[in-house]
Amino acid sequence: MRADLGKAADYWQWQAFDGPAPETINGRAAMVAAALGLFLEWTTGLGLLEQVKDHPISVFAVFVLIAFASYAPMARGYTRKEPYANKNLGLSWSPQAENWNGRLAMLGFTGMLLTEWIAGVNTLQAWGLQSMLHHMNM
Repeated sequence: MRADLGKAADYWQWQAFDGPAPETINGRAAMVAAALGLFLEWTTGLGLLEQVKDHPISVFAVFVLIAFASYAPMARGYTRKEPYANKNLGLSWSPQAENWNGRLAMLGFTGMLLTEWIAGVNTLQAWGLQSMLHHMNM
């Protein structure tokens, strides 16, 4: 696996199919998109596609911010496969956990898009949760 490239690697090696950048950036972007997308569906009633259409610059800016925040440690020689873990708040935060959370978020985000495309309404409406959440909020 080429995810442990270290300081000798360049940008194009990071971007290789089995390099550290694609899964790191896409996983982090999917985690933010799924959580923020659901929150905005709940508060505004707009689906993911409408959110992107109404705010394309914000969506692009968040992706660029995530990408730069992910490239910075790589430029210093750190990758997702480093053998470290953070035990903040008694929880075990590890690169492997972030990998799996990112993968599940990518699947969830894809599911949200497919649900919206097939049903023609946002994910919360399609699952009957929009009205239930609004009643709980009142």
